[in-house]
Amino acid sequence: MPYFAVYAPDYTDDGALERRLKVREEHLANAHKEPRLKVGGAILSPNEALDTPDAEKKMAGSLMIFEANSYAEVKALIESDVYWTGNVWDKEKTVIRPWVSPKPL
Repeated sequence: MPYFAVYAPDYTDDGALERRLKVREEHLANAHKEPRLKVGGAILSPNEALDTPDAEKKMAGSLMIFEANSYAEVKALIESDVYWTGNVWDKEKTVIRPWVSPKPL
């Protein structure tokens, strides 16, 4: 089965982080049950001093790798996610691409 990389940045309006946090537990619970999701996590905003362990880290989007039969299958998974339906992920900037790696997941 092929792999797909998904880059899903969050909207950047003032309420974006609040919307993310409101549905985060539901999003994580569903993600843990999804066998096609091989790896995923939050992208942090580039404004943090990531070399400083105590720096505040603000979530700014998601990065995921899926193993699925088709682009359409991954698109349906993304569009049914509460981050999509809850207007957390920026629908115009979300990208799904085929992905290959020399190292198996």
